[in-house]
Amino acid sequence: MKYEVFPRRWGYEHIVTAPLKGSVESIKIESGEKVREQQLLVMIRAERGNVKQVLTGTSGKVETLTVKVGDKVVHGDVLFFIKEDL
Repeated sequence: MKYEVFPRRWGYEHIVTAPLKGSVESIKIESGEKVREQQLLVMIRAERGNVKQVLTGTSGKVETLTVKVGDKVVHGDVLFFIKEDL
């Protein structure tokens, strides 16, 4: 199952948050990287063991990563800040 995250806005940045509780399995992007809509950002292993893919709903440049592989997250935790393309 895939999850698409429609980020919240903060000025010209989008805030991508965790859609579920689990641990960060892998991060597919780096700070400063350009991303496009529907790109895979991160994979989170849910408590039940299923791995969920988090996709972005916007395009832009990754400004800040706030998590690393192995981090525990809960629904709503901030994962990334993405500065939108203008």
